[in-house]
Amino acid sequence: MRTSSPEGDKARRVADMKTFNSQTLEADLHRLDLRFAALRIRQPRLVDRLSRSIEQNGQLVPLVVVAERDRWVLIDGYLRIEALRRLARDTVRVELWDCPLAQALLIILVRVQGRTWEAIEEGAVIRELTTRFELPQREVARQTGRDVSWVNRRLSLVQALPEALLTAICRGELSTWAASRVLAPLARANNDHAQTLLSALQHDPLSTRELNTWYQHYQKANQQSRKRMLAQPRLFCQALQAQDQDRAANALRAGPEGAWLAELKRLTERLRGLNKQVPLVFAGGLQTASLQRAWLVMKTLIQTVDETLARYTDHDSPGHSRSDSGPAPQGHPGTQDCPPAEDLTQQRAPGDTPTAATHRRDGTGDATATAGPPQRNLCAL
Repeated sequence: MRTSSPEGDKARRVADMKTFNSQTLEADLHRLDLRFAALRIRQPRLVDRLSRSIEQNGQLVPLVVVAERDRWVLIDGYLRIEALRRLARDTVRVELWDCPLAQALLIILVRVQGRTWEAIEEGAVIRELTTRFELPQREVARQTGRDVSWVNRRLSLVQALPEALLTAICRGELSTWAASRVLAPLARANNDHAQTLLSALQHDPLSTRELNTWYQHYQKANQQSRKRMLAQPRLFCQALQAQDQDRAANALRAGPEGAWLAELKRLTERLRGLNKQVPLVFAGGLQTASLQRAWLVMKTLIQTVDETLARYTDHDSPGHSRSDSGPAPQGHPGTQDCPPAEDLTQQRAPGDTPTAATHRRDGTGDATATAGPPQRNLCAL
């Protein structure tokens, strides 16, 4: 069984619908009716490229128009006509289609040539077909070779936007991302705030990254802070940027030592919080073996950090000189194996001198032993 691709189906659908006569003519610009201009998104950069191309090579692709009374309604070519106006052209090549407006819009919606339309542009054309020409969504889907769900998604995308947002998008004053991800959700929650933000962005646009950052802070801010953010979105973003620059400067000034200390403080606060939760977590008699194992891993890691820290910091203690084998001996070089003096005192018999007690313990002394050296030199014998 032979299968066909969606693009092939659309191409055949266009061929089936295009059963009318057409002709290419020269037309005056003032005769064109631009009633569907609000359905297309302005793209200044693309218009610049089109202007340069037309200036160098002439108009290669005609505009598509449909006759209605004494005027020609422009169906496709709104960016090209803007480029021609920039070049101060008075006439334009058009392809005149002898068909109803609704059929022409359906053909433009599925034709595979030209630039790819934005989803909002497709939704705007579908809304035009379902409202002005009263075509059911199922019929639009059948005529364009699309699923009904695709038609419904495109239509819902446009219907979810306030008319002011849709107009701003088509004028090129607002990106589709900003409209669908920020302003549309904001309008559903607070239409006044959405209108205030739109007005501010029209006068001083923000980049996509700036607007995303602004919206993240807006969602967490209280009502008073939101009013200030809406009044001057650009100033708020500049203040955030200044704070980021200050933090970066402080981090550079503090170096890795400052970063280590800051992380240690954060870890200390988290451990204090965990300590407070111990009675709640472990007093219920539930199975806590997994929690205890996790704590054992943490405890072992803390001990490892402590040992590593000791190797690098013990030599900084005043009066100490450490090697990997332990602390260096103090006083006489042979005293590291000598027992404390009070232990010797406890081991001598009544009446013994320190030296006699020492000899008796070693089994080398006698009753006639003479008094030995002072106690501080016992270990030197």
